[in-house]
Amino acid sequence: MLIACHLFFGTGAGLILQERFQSQYILPVCMLGSILPDLIDKPLGFLIFPSIGDGRLVAHSLIGLIVIMLIAAALIRSMLLPAVLCVGVLIHQLLDEMWNMPVNWLYPFLGQFPVYQQENYFGWGLMRELTTPSEYLFALGTLFLLINKHGGQISRTRVGLMSGTSALLLLLIGR
Repeated sequence: MLIACHLFFGTGAGLILQERFQSQYILPVCMLGSILPDLIDKPLGFLIFPSIGDGRLVAHSLIGLIVIMLIAAALIRSMLLPAVLCVGVLIHQLLDEMWNMPVNWLYPFLGQFPVYQQENYFGWGLMRELTTPSEYLFALGTLFLLINKHGGQISRTRVGLMSGTSALLLLLIGR
């Protein structure tokens, strides 16, 4: 998945959790968690380990999820916000279908990360973001959720409908 898709589902989950736990920090923390694996792994894959080139490294693994939780818990000294951050990270991993890449998801237990050679990795990734029609739908959906939130309480039903509709659109247009 790409960034707008991750943000959309992170926003939906954040809104539901924010309604449940009544903390103004939950929504932005869940949204951050939903894109955090890419914020960590894409620079690692592009700048530090260019021979790997896939961009799904440590933060896309279950061990990465645990490390993120431990670091967040140590920094924040609370359990709610680190747990919400990890909900966002897990949503990201599920949307990326990491179970289809068990070597990455279960790193380091099944071996090293596979090596992929992607010519012009940064340019390829940028063009993929800009030319994928579903990204524009997810961006609009995220804006809709955020605008609706500021207009009053958003219902779980509305978040569920938006998430379900987006998932259906995603299946129909094939990413």
